Amino acid sequence: MINRKISISIIVLFAVATVVMGLFLLKLEINVSSEFLLPEESPSRENMRNMESLFGKEKQIIIVVKTDGLFEKENSLKIYNFLQKLSSIEGVVSYNSYQDAAKVSLIGGTNVQPYFEEGLPAENAREILDNPLYLDNLLDEGGEVALIPINVADGADIKAILKVAGDSLEGMEFHASGEPIVDEELNSSILSLMVVYPPILFGLICFIYYLRLGSVRAAIIPSILSIIAALWTYGSGVMIGFDINILTSTVGLFIVIISSSYGLHFIDRYITNRRVLERHLALKRTIREELVPVFLSALTTAVGFLTFLVSSLEAFRQLGIMVSLGIMLSSALVLVALPAFLFFVDLPAVERKLRFKGGTRERTAKIDRIVLVAISVFAVVSPFLISRIENNFDQFDYFRKSSTIVKSAETIREEFGWNMPFYVVLNKNSLFTGGDAQTLSKLIGDIEELSQVRGVSSIMDVSKAFNIPLPLLQLSARSGDLPVQQYMVGNSIRLLVKTPNTDAVSSQRLEAELKELLEDYPQYSPYIASPLLIISGVNSEILASQVSTIVWALIVITLLLIVVFRSFKLAIVSVLPIAMSVFFNFSYMAILGIKLEISTAIVAGILLGMTIDYAIHLINRFIETKDIYRARQEVKPAIFSNTVALAAGFATLVFAPLKLFSGLGLLLAIGMVTGAILTLTLIPHIIRSRKKTTG
Repeated sequence: MINRKISISIIVLFAVATVVMGLFLLKLEINVSSEFLLPEESPSRENMRNMESLFGKEKQIIIVVKTDGLFEKENSLKIYNFLQKLSSIEGVVSYNSYQDAAKVSLIGGTNVQPYFEEGLPAENAREILDNPLYLDNLLDEGGEVALIPINVADGADIKAILKVAGDSLEGMEFHASGEPIVDEELNSSILSLMVVYPPILFGLICFIYYLRLGSVRAAIIPSILSIIAALWTYGSGVMIGFDINILTSTVGLFIVIISSSYGLHFIDRYITNRRVLERHLALKRTIREELVPVFLSALTTAVGFLTFLVSSLEAFRQLGIMVSLGIMLSSALVLVALPAFLFFVDLPAVERKLRFKGGTRERTAKIDRIVLVAISVFAVVSPFLISRIENNFDQFDYFRKSSTIVKSAETIREEFGWNMPFYVVLNKNSLFTGGDAQTLSKLIGDIEELSQVRGVSSIMDVSKAFNIPLPLLQLSARSGDLPVQQYMVGNSIRLLVKTPNTDAVSSQRLEAELKELLEDYPQYSPYIASPLLIISGVNSEILASQVSTIVWALIVITLLLIVVFRSFKLAIVSVLPIAMSVFFNFSYMAILGIKLEISTAIVAGILLGMTIDYAIHLINRFIETKDIYRARQEVKPAIFSNTVALAAGFATLVFAPLKLFSGLGLLLAIGMVTGAILTLTLIPHIIRSRKKTTG
């Protein structure tokens, strides 16, 4: 039995551990790049590395400026002022602008005649509107919209770039897009998710638990323990070497929402026992009654998350490790630290405010029959609904349609026909010749005929614009006379294929079409690289990860239940409601129009690990009482209280700054309610039916 000395030792030990983990937490780093979601050896990552080794690792920001005339003096000077300030911003490597346009001649040496001098257009500056090198690449045909690509290094100060743009281009409409802009927005939203939402959830869960437990002090304890577990988990993640990515940013929320239920069940049972027993006897009895259910609930939930280890996606694996660790740490806090705390601080029985009183047996049986019919009907129509789920992914799906970043992407796409770069790299074992120029022109023409392509920018644009033969361009590029590194380096040429589509399915289709075209040009060693193909790779892995996660979670959880309950039949009965919860989850996705993507792909595994808690508590009480309906009446208040808290907690994600988490929160909220209803309806019905059959 726990005593005073042991209680003090436990409290001191846990307090010291909390301080140490808090210090590690200060070293936490955020990395939201989609590239790191894929395995290192994936083809799309390999191609990006190969291209970056030749053309540089810089990423590109696209600024589009809309004016009433780019050649108007005031507008021109504002843009020039912006460009000058760009050079002083940390991480800006280079930029390209219509104001850098010049008439170039290689006759008698390299002769360059700029069209702009310190932002002021020359008399012949409008000639660039007839030059295919600039038209629809850096400005529109009306001379009113400019596109400014900015190459930035890792760690570039994106906020400074946007601030300079806002200050310099005051009075003009400008839009910013590109992978660094997306990553910066994700980074800000994730910080908000990690800093703002936990306190909101804390207050919400405490309020709901107060309604059930009837005491402010009792209601706060479960959430405090779960927050400590979340802190320990992030600290452990830093020790392991994990960064925070788009998925692991939700670890704290999951731990706070999920593990607070363990404290609820423990305290709820303690208060019940305290009605008839002296405090230390009540504590002793509560430990005995809740030890197995809480530990097993934590273990099965952890197993549900650990099945993400079978995924090839690193982000899934890290999420699984961190949440499962947090869940087990939380159970340790509830089963070890909480009893030590209760040794000194009593929680006397008080009036419950949230009782979930059941009706008569006849009324309950009638409700059960109605629910069973509804379950049966929904189970029949679900396969037809599931077939309608869209398995696609778009980087801009992270954000709400009303967000600035989505509106900017749409504007850039409308004005210039593309938004994210899609490259074809052509390698040759020798110098390019005049024959290659004709071949490349034909290849580019073939690419531009593809339905998804809005144009191609290449070294051939430079050749045609300045009437410089390709071989001479290559020699000039090698000597450094012409800055064409974005198109040609050594014996490698890069084509920028402009596509308005940014989703995974379209990107995969375009990649396939390009590969088919390139088969007709065996003289080159080509490959295709794009951030969009990173997204496509993630999308391809999601479906396989989804199936493997569900299968492994069901197998492992079933085996655990067989060992604990020592009954194959009870284990199967326990697993059936959670399996149906997952099955119905996909139906909800179809009904709500939610795509199967990186965030919603984890819902099934989470539901498997979480909703099994309800079955564990119900079956555990059934084993003790031998009466399934009495067991249901005893655990139903705690299960419903927990369900309301979990559903409300997850539902708050619907209002998260990222649309990415809206679908996740909604599905988990609905899934928890579904799991509770299925557990409290199906398990008693099956057990009663078995007794009638065997009796």
